[in-house]
Amino acid sequence: MRNISKLSIANLGLRRKTGQEEFNALLNLLPEAIFLIDPQTNSISFANTKAVELTGYRLPELLEFNITELIPGWQSRGAEQQPLEKPLHPGAGTPTHQQKDLILNNGEPLAIRTTSAFLPNRDNQYLVVVEREDPKVRRQTELLRMNRFWETLQRLAEVTQQTNFESAINLALEIGQLLTGAEILAVYYAGDKGPTLERWAGWGATHRLPNHLPPQDLTHLRTPFLWQRDERTVSGLHRTARTAGFSYMASAPLGQATAAIGLLVVADSKKQPEDYGLALVQNLAATITTIIQNFVQISSLQEELQEKDLAIAISDALEDAIQEGVVVLSPDLRILKLNSSSEEMLGYESEAVQGHLIEKILIGTENLVPALKEAQQGNNDYDLGNMRLYRRNGQAFLAHLRTIPVIKADELRGIIILVQDLSEQEEIREHTQQLEQRALLGEVTAVFAHEVRNPINNISTGLQLMALNLPEDDPNQESINRLQQDCDRLEELMKSVLAFSRPTDYEMETLDLEIVLRRLLERLHPRMVRVNVQYNLQVEPNCPPIEGNLRALEQVFNNLINNAVHAMSDEGGHLAIKIQSVNTANKRVMVPHERWLSPERLSYIEVSVADTGPGIPRELQERIFQPFFTTSKNGSGLGLAISKRIITAHKGNIYLTSFPGGTVFHVQIPTSDKALPDETRHS
Repeated sequence: MRNISKLSIANLGLRRKTGQEEFNALLNLLPEAIFLIDPQTNSISFANTKAVELTGYRLPELLEFNITELIPGWQSRGAEQQPLEKPLHPGAGTPTHQQKDLILNNGEPLAIRTTSAFLPNRDNQYLVVVEREDPKVRRQTELLRMNRFWETLQRLAEVTQQTNFESAINLALEIGQLLTGAEILAVYYAGDKGPTLERWAGWGATHRLPNHLPPQDLTHLRTPFLWQRDERTVSGLHRTARTAGFSYMASAPLGQATAAIGLLVVADSKKQPEDYGLALVQNLAATITTIIQNFVQISSLQEELQEKDLAIAISDALEDAIQEGVVVLSPDLRILKLNSSSEEMLGYESEAVQGHLIEKILIGTENLVPALKEAQQGNNDYDLGNMRLYRRNGQAFLAHLRTIPVIKADELRGIIILVQDLSEQEEIREHTQQLEQRALLGEVTAVFAHEVRNPINNISTGLQLMALNLPEDDPNQESINRLQQDCDRLEELMKSVLAFSRPTDYEMETLDLEIVLRRLLERLHPRMVRVNVQYNLQVEPNCPPIEGNLRALEQVFNNLINNAVHAMSDEGGHLAIKIQSVNTANKRVMVPHERWLSPERLSYIEVSVADTGPGIPRELQERIFQPFFTTSKNGSGLGLAISKRIITAHKGNIYLTSFPGGTVFHVQIPTSDKALPDETRHS
């Protein structure tokens, strides 16, 4: 346009209306390509000689074109609407500039820079001056502009990572101003105070916008909207924009399409929006929505975290205050935490056992594993009752165990084991039980002396007379001998009952349990045949001998086998006896006194007596070894109590596992270091 200044536009007759031919002749003298445009149709009303040379079209051909056909993307708005306040040259409106492409006659685009100005004295036409532009400079300028644009967008994407809410909103508006170039940006937010929108944050002269918006505006502007001057208003916000003299106002809702929470407003009183201006506003609104949602979520999480911290503090205080041991497990049965009571009870520090399997720490019962399996399935609380556990130093103690599954949203989150130390209660109970046993057994002894001992003596005497009166080779001598042995066993049983109330030292000898059980099964075979009970004896090879009293152990196994046969006598069944060696290195032995877990005694013989009877109900299993407790009409309730007493005297243990359809009694007796006598080995 510097050449235009040489031939002043004032000389073109713009102050006084010059004739059209005269005016066109003046335009032909200018060195730049110039077009006159009709603002109503954007059609070319005149093109000077340089314009004809530049485009390659003849003048009549150019007059048939619309300016937007020659210059795609041409924006006429602005040039024809700028008021003539201070023209650069006399009679000319405020010029506007654009960088576009001019389509030549050969179809090739030419990079140009246009300058347009409003000519009010020329039937409201506007003049467009076209200058060639260096493509390299234009590309560099465009590349620089795009790089800045993408860098600004990148900054906008990083805004959501801000940790301070107000800083994030203000930074987003600052970057939004750089992207849109607008004078004013404002955020209206509904919040939780009501439907009215409140101006929450802003950039620029936001005082030109209202402080509050009615909820109807959010309804009318629920989709991205661009309002420009002289267009119809659709909301109160647009009426405010017209009154304030804005050239345009763009808005985009905040939140989801079906649940808007606010509104982003971008406005300017001088500039016009870019082609992609509304898309930028929409993208900026999405970023601000993300910021709001993130900080709302962070606020909610912080409140939830505070509540959880309080709950954890209360839980820790309760765990430390209660006397019960609390063991917290993960779903895969690994220790997460021990409270102070369980640390003192078991002798482990919580940090030292974290991640360990519970079976490595809570030692002493095989019933715990099935209970934990039940808890893993999400079943209800499981009361294991009283059982013996072992501390870290090997000391045994009586404890009451209970498992509690922790379930949330139908998912197992953990398992809690409550351990109650019953050592003191056990001592009191044992002392009380001893007193009760002595009182009861005094009465039982009197009954036995009167009701049993005399008949046994009479029978024994009669058998001796019969044996004397019969020849030694008489076949009945064998039957008399067996009956005499039964009398001897009854006598021994009575002695055991009498000794039940006081400690008894048995005369021990080295025994092979396989021989003891085979002889016992041979004697009981006729009875088992009568009630249709089949049996088998399974013996692990090379089982070592034990130290025990033959009569006492025969009494124990006789009682266990008879009980099993009695349980299956109605419909018959199968009796299985297994003898195996158990080493404490790979399996924990349930012995009742910790002093027998010395390094010198690592091996035990376990005899399992299993039947296919109906099983023993869980509520009766704890009482099964108590004196005078029986489920049989004709039972005395002393058999299992005496058996437990005998096994305890042998420094072993007896316990049971039962389920619907079967019961297994386990008898564990320490092995002997002595060899078997020759006559026993060859029996």
